[in-house]
Order: sequence, then C-alpha cells, then structure tokens
Amino acid sequence: MGTQKEFEEIYKKTYDVTLKYIICKCSNLEDVNDIIQEIYMELYKSLKNGKQIKDLKAFIHGIAKNKIRKHFYLKNKLKTISIFQEKEDEETMIEIDSKIDIEAQMITKDNIETIWKHIIERDLLTGKIFYLYFVSEMTFKEIAKELRIKETTAKTKLYRMLKNIREMYGDEIKNNGGEQQ
Repeated sequence: MGTQKEFEEIYKKTYDVTLKYIICKCSNLEDVNDIIQEIYMELYKSLKNGKQIKDLKAFIHGIAKNKIRKHFYLKNKLKTISIFQEKEDEETMIEIDSKIDIEAQMITKDNIETIWKHIIERDLLTGKIFYLYFVSEMTFKEIAKELRIKETTAKTKLYRMLKNIREMYGDEIKNNGGEQQ
C-alpha cells in the first residue's frame, strides 16, 4: 500500500480521537490546529521513511503527548501571546457556525468570531465543553469523562454560556440577518 493511501486511512481512523485528546489537554484552544497538524506531519514522515507501526493508537498518542509538551514548552520559552490566526480560525468558526443553532437562528461569520473570542476569554473549560459538544459532537457524558468533571458541570457551564451569548449577542445576531430559518 502506498504511503499516501496508508496515511489517509490512518488519518480517517484516528483524527477524531486525536482531536478530542488535544482539546482536553491543551490549555489554549487556539493552539489545537497547530498541534494536530504537527502530529499528522510527523506521522506522515514516519510512514514515508518506512517505519513499521505495530500499535497505531499508542504511536499517535505518543506523538500527541510529545507535540503538546513541545508546543507549550516553546511557547512559554518565547513568551509569545497567541492571537487568533485568521485562516485557521475562520475554518473553525465556519465549522462551529454550521453546527450551532441558538434559538433556531443563523449566526454570521463576524458574530461567530466575536462569540468564540468571548467564550475562550471568559472560561477555558467552558470553551472546551463548547467545542467538544458542538464541533466534535460529543455527549455530555463523554465530555465529562474526557475532561474529568461531573456531567452536570458540563451541562451547566454550556447552558450558562449559551444563555450569556443570547443575552449579549441576541440582538446583534438578529440584526445581522440571523433571522433566517
């Protein structure tokens, strides 16, 4: 089997689990896309160099652990403040946009960026819950297990954030053409 084909199969099998792991372990959701890209680049290089992988899950998990550790070590060493990287975040926001339905309203791209910034600035844990629930489509039970919190905590944090979003941005969403149904 060719390297590209093998990589694509592994990617399809492991992406969701790897993404969820990274989201749960990251202290900054803005770094998730960079880390996931680094993981799969290293996997591809390993396959291209002919590395035989016996335990695929363990191999990718090991890469993920190392990439997270390395990413945050370098980030702290350089003391840089992460700011939204527009291209990657536009893609993320569009994904979130297609899955969020707050009171059956569509949210414009500008609203999503504003709302996402509000969520992650306010509470990282709630941002993780929000992402895992709407983007990764995990249940509250799965989220609670992954983040090692109570299921009721996950529900409460998400519902409070949604209420807060409705209160803060409800009129803005409606005024930007969000009343399409």
